[in-house]
Amino acid sequence: MIGKILAILQKLFDLFMLLHELYNQARSIHRRLRRAVKERLKPEVHQKRVRAFIKSKHSSSQITIFPTAKPSVAIIVPCYGHAPFLEEMFESIKNQTQAADQAIFVIDHSPDASAKILERLIQEYQDHTKTELILLHNEKNIGQAASLNKGIEFSSCDLIMILNDDDYLMHDCIETAVQLLGKYPQAALLGGHSLHFSSEQLASTPKIIQAIRPLDQIEIDFRPPEKALQYRKYNDINMTHSGSCFYKSAWQAIGGYYPDKSERLVHFSDRDFQLRMNAIFPVILSNITPLSCWRNDSSVDQGVNS
Repeated sequence: MIGKILAILQKLFDLFMLLHELYNQARSIHRRLRRAVKERLKPEVHQKRVRAFIKSKHSSSQITIFPTAKPSVAIIVPCYGHAPFLEEMFESIKNQTQAADQAIFVIDHSPDASAKILERLIQEYQDHTKTELILLHNEKNIGQAASLNKGIEFSSCDLIMILNDDDYLMHDCIETAVQLLGKYPQAALLGGHSLHFSSEQLASTPKIIQAIRPLDQIEIDFRPPEKALQYRKYNDINMTHSGSCFYKSAWQAIGGYYPDKSERLVHFSDRDFQLRMNAIFPVILSNITPLSCWRNDSSVDQGVNS
């Protein structure tokens, strides 16, 4: 009798486990279906807006010849609220194997000591470098996108490289970027992967791109403009803002960074800029090899500064 009861209990237990497994499978299928429907009905990237932007800039793509032979390079640094990280950021500019022609720091009415720190660093280093070090001040806080536009507009250089004030450029970032863009003369923008670090990890973080991977072994993902019509998620075009590099003429052609969030194709100013750039011009991505070091315990993508 006891044996029969145990056998029945075992069968009931097996049935319960089977039903539990079927329930989990059904939940998984349901989640996938919901995700697929959401991506279909509410994609992060709205293709209608992408197509409208392309139509509005139909003549911009006629700019196809970029100055790839020894282009001048400017590093643009929007500065707000990151005074503790400025010396490390500045060090990555000083250590470039190919010096920038200009480094432009835009103080966005920062409430901390950013202005004083950069004034001191520029005064101490200007006589020891060929890089023209420039400090611009905003009378009020206008946000990262508008600050970038101000710095880029001020620059006289062909190529613009972005560096957030809390991040760190790999020491051969300019050298590598110029060489890669030279290999892909039709590309308007280069973006790349980054090494993530916290304040305690920077000293031990690798800082030479071509020590990680030689130039001829860096895998490049070439994205023609028609690729932008396939994007549905923010990260379908994915790169770290710091270390990204583009031609000033292309920046002008697409209307620069958009400070007004209502005008953007996607929420964040950097991804919106990169998406619009790829909608008009080819871009190249280094998805595996890093171009910069991204600080993971700080961010400017808050409020007006996103």
